[in-house]
Amino acid sequence: MSPAPDKSDRSDAQAGATAELWPREEARRLAERVASYDQSRPVIFESGFGPSGLPHLGTMCEIVRPAYVRRAFSQLEPARPTRLVVFIDDMDGLRKVPENIPNREATAQYLGQPVSKIPDPFGECHTSFAEHMVSLLGEFLAPIEVEYELMRASEMYANGRFDDALKLILAKHHEIAAIVTPTLREENRAGWSPFMPICPKCGQVVERTVTAYHPERSTIEFTCERSAGDSDGCGFSGEQSVLGGKAKVQWKVDWALRWYALKVDYELYGKDLTDSARLSGQILRVLGGNPPLGFPFEMFLDEQGHKVSKSIGRGVTVEQWTRYAPIEVLKMFLLQSPRRARKLFLGSIPTYVDEFLDAIREYASAPEEKRRNSPLEYVLQSTTPRRFNSELSFGMMMNLVATLGSSDRDFIWNYLTRYDAAIAGDPETEAMGRALVECTLNFYRDFIEPAKKAYVPTDPEREQLKNLREYLAANQKASAEEIEKKIYDLGRENYDKPGKIFPLMYRSILGQERGPRLGAFIRLATPTRVVELLDATIARTA
Repeated sequence: MSPAPDKSDRSDAQAGATAELWPREEARRLAERVASYDQSRPVIFESGFGPSGLPHLGTMCEIVRPAYVRRAFSQLEPARPTRLVVFIDDMDGLRKVPENIPNREATAQYLGQPVSKIPDPFGECHTSFAEHMVSLLGEFLAPIEVEYELMRASEMYANGRFDDALKLILAKHHEIAAIVTPTLREENRAGWSPFMPICPKCGQVVERTVTAYHPERSTIEFTCERSAGDSDGCGFSGEQSVLGGKAKVQWKVDWALRWYALKVDYELYGKDLTDSARLSGQILRVLGGNPPLGFPFEMFLDEQGHKVSKSIGRGVTVEQWTRYAPIEVLKMFLLQSPRRARKLFLGSIPTYVDEFLDAIREYASAPEEKRRNSPLEYVLQSTTPRRFNSELSFGMMMNLVATLGSSDRDFIWNYLTRYDAAIAGDPETEAMGRALVECTLNFYRDFIEPAKKAYVPTDPEREQLKNLREYLAANQKASAEEIEKKIYDLGRENYDKPGKIFPLMYRSILGQERGPRLGAFIRLATPTRVVELLDATIARTA
């Protein structure tokens, strides 16, 4: 994996990405919705987490983005209380065992049971599979300074908070079925029920075998034939209450249930859930509720363009992100273009870091009023430096480390300060600079160093390298512009297009196919060091 090219070679995809400040637009819509509410009634934002798999950055997106809208709304309506609820569906039956957990075979025997009832596969550190995942979620969200409260389905079903809504669903099950069944495959329509009872004998979440409804006593009749995990049931038949945690409702009905019982005003959801959100809204109207505001956001993609999946652990973990980049960079990424699918993988991080540095330079030089309206107001944390006065980019730092071939942070820092004294010119810039050096070293050790290749030039290429080597040796104080001109002149002499010389230079100096503007970079690394690298390449034979 090569480091990202310097910012001068990057596209300006970030330009205008947050200019519309979509959280403020959403906040204005929300203010219109709640205008008739009593001033003391809290405005409810919701997000959900299914604890059947590990949290990933897509999970963070589903919580952080509503938090952005909540912040914008609180600025617009400071007198109105707000809450951000993260709903944990720990009553969900485990449908498959995630590939990235330990003790998979032992966990497989619990397929179909609520994840709140399944033993912790990681050991005995938590009371259940679900509680371990909830704990990981808390650790996952800790670095981003977002305020939220957890609600667990198991508690809501058991303590009666959902009872009124469950009774209403039971009374209107025919109307709800008329909404949902036309959207199902033909073979799944017969016998579909909004309810999934928890079998009192085997503990599985039972699907599609409800045989009778008794709204007058809040019960259903069913046979345990097939579980949510597609396992065989135990054969139990009987009548059972839908209250007290003895049943849960199907996914689309469950979403409407939450919206109804919690009086949710705003929720975002992935584009893949667009149809589910539409159906849940229809069900909510049957119950007498008003669907929350929100919109479908596009999904994150990995390097191959596949959707990030928590079940197989594809994507970037927050631990990886904070190893290679400041957390504020991630928050800025999540703020940008939620309606556009974007790639998010480890190799993309350096580019996003440089976008953040560009933004914070602009922020630092802006007047106070412009700062208050800046997208960075959603991104910066209590400990974030508010300025970065250095012209250095993260890409340049990464390429310097690659060129020096050293992990000595003091040695690298001295190089940086000689090139641009401003990086140590004030406490905030220095704090940011030193944090970036740590991230650079981590990225270099993990990705760049293992991928570096010693290039063996052809004889004609060797002559081109000798020419540049002699120029640098004789012109130690040449400016970045003069060095760049020399390289272009060599390109004109040896190729039909002068730019064709750059791959040779990158392979010879950096051991990779791409890189920064070479004039500025050679000035940073120093002509002396680059002469040493050129000598090594010139002497190398196959």
